[in-house]
Amino acid sequence: MNFSCGFNQCSLLTLSALLLGICGCSEDDGSVVAHYQKPSEIKDGKLIDSRDDNEYGVALIGNLYWMTDNLRYADSSSTSNLKGNSWCYNNDPKECQKHGRLYSWNAAMDLGEKDKLDPYSSTYQGICPEGWHLPSSNDWSALESYVDANNGNEGVGTSVKSIEGWDESESAETPKNRFGFNATASGRRNNDGSTFMSTGQQGFFWTSNVRDEGTAYGWNLRHDIDLLQQGYYYKDHGLSVRCVAPKNYSDVSGSLDSSYIDKIPHGYGSLEYKGETYRTVKIAGIEWMADNMNYEVKDSHCYNDQLDNCKEYGRLYTFESAKSVCPDGWRLPSNGDYMDLINYANTSTNLRSRSGWTGKNSAGLNFWGFDAKPAGGKENGDFFDLKTSAYFWMDAGSSVSDPLVMWINNYENKPVVVNRDGKNEFSVRCVKK
Repeated sequence: MNFSCGFNQCSLLTLSALLLGICGCSEDDGSVVAHYQKPSEIKDGKLIDSRDDNEYGVALIGNLYWMTDNLRYADSSSTSNLKGNSWCYNNDPKECQKHGRLYSWNAAMDLGEKDKLDPYSSTYQGICPEGWHLPSSNDWSALESYVDANNGNEGVGTSVKSIEGWDESESAETPKNRFGFNATASGRRNNDGSTFMSTGQQGFFWTSNVRDEGTAYGWNLRHDIDLLQQGYYYKDHGLSVRCVAPKNYSDVSGSLDSSYIDKIPHGYGSLEYKGETYRTVKIAGIEWMADNMNYEVKDSHCYNDQLDNCKEYGRLYTFESAKSVCPDGWRLPSNGDYMDLINYANTSTNLRSRSGWTGKNSAGLNFWGFDAKPAGGKENGDFFDLKTSAYFWMDAGSSVSDPLVMWINNYENKPVVVNRDGKNEFSVRCVKK
């Protein structure tokens, strides 16, 4: 559905244009053209571009769906503004499959030489598929803010870079791709017309925001910096394009792909003790065991007295036995240790293991590598809550009458700290002294 109207009606069209797509005014005739867009269609975590059948992954970050691959659209016969304005890195088609295409800003915005931006609009479809638009600087800022608020003070750049493809640097952390954004080091095509730069070291992404006649705003990632940074670039440079769609104006069926979570590098260490090997992980400055203790002592049991459950979930200990099982140089966590963990992790989902939990809304993310297994417990001779709860003893000193445990269940948003009789049996995690 296309329609035109006089320039004096621009202000009346602004709200509709923001909801429906682009509103642009032509310098020649003073008209406004609004292009109707259907809601974006996302099926089983994928966007299929109907123009060329290219497939892109999708991640929900904050209130926007983001493509998790760089755009590859290249049909200059259907989209004339692309002609001579998009490239593969080093003019190698294989690089387009790996990193997507590099576009001039006018190509990214789908603007011809005489086209002018509508001063009343802030949302532009540009070269993006129907239902999607070129992100504004505000969209990128929202991404940065969301990631920064949910990544435990890890650098935003570290959180959004792809796991592979970035050159190593001593001044930056290993990329984590913690939110599935999968930003690649796709480099840039320079406006000298012949040179390309920085593949493996930098990624550059256009926004829809113009700075002046010669430059427009973009965002940048570097291999040697843990930040996501805004900058401005010559419009005839070639940068990557990511497209976005609003959460509340998208037709979504099936589940988004979460397989990236299993690939987050947690940097596990290892600890050998009494014939068992335990993973270790540093969270909020504290080094934790990432597996439950499985050292047999008096007053400890496997769930249902089955050895296979000890192999999967570790042993269950009374409070007195729990105080005796940590290796030399390690100790039972304090209440403060667990509160730091809870505040850092933000949600129970971020602490739960990726598998083993049952019940509605119980899928774990193991976001920080804690890998909490639902080992259940034992009370008055009865075993309970296997696959639905994890209980961990803590050492609260003599400040409480009954010992404390951190309880992670399969329905509450955050772990809770509760009192339990010391004769009960629960899991043990140790922290390094």
